[in-house]
Amino acid sequence: MTKACFCGTFDPLTKGHIDIIERAAGIFEEVIVFVSVNSEKKEQFPKEQRMYWIKQATSHLKNVRCAIQTGLVVEACRKEGARVLVRGLRNSIDFQYEQNMEAMNHQMAPEIETVFLMSDPAHLYCSSSNVRELLRYGQDVSHMVPECVWQDLEKVKR
Repeated sequence: MTKACFCGTFDPLTKGHIDIIERAAGIFEEVIVFVSVNSEKKEQFPKEQRMYWIKQATSHLKNVRCAIQTGLVVEACRKEGARVLVRGLRNSIDFQYEQNMEAMNHQMAPEIETVFLMSDPAHLYCSSSNVRELLRYGQDVSHMVPECVWQDLEKVKR
């Protein structure tokens, strides 16, 4: 059984993330989506909220589950018995960042393969950073986030 992990801050979860999760779920027997705590980022939404969104948005995928990850990604993969780390790429900037991370991860855990999935062109601009920026200015992000995220964001605005 091939298990894969997909790790990210998902702050907030976007339709681009869901696209990668759905595609990974079609390739691997099990996908564990880890809500990561990034020491370099100040997160806007609590990790429990982000995990809830992932569970809601992936409830139609029976081979996907979600957990909170602390520590290194490769340690989380090992703990789950996952041999694959899935990463999404939108552009060359993502590629440069992910290439560096893959090299570090490979040094620590050569048994874990990183698989890159290219973003659907419809989601090339769809990043959590862009969503947060648009939210700061009161803009509509309903086209960028899953329905469950949009509903919760709308409740906060009221």
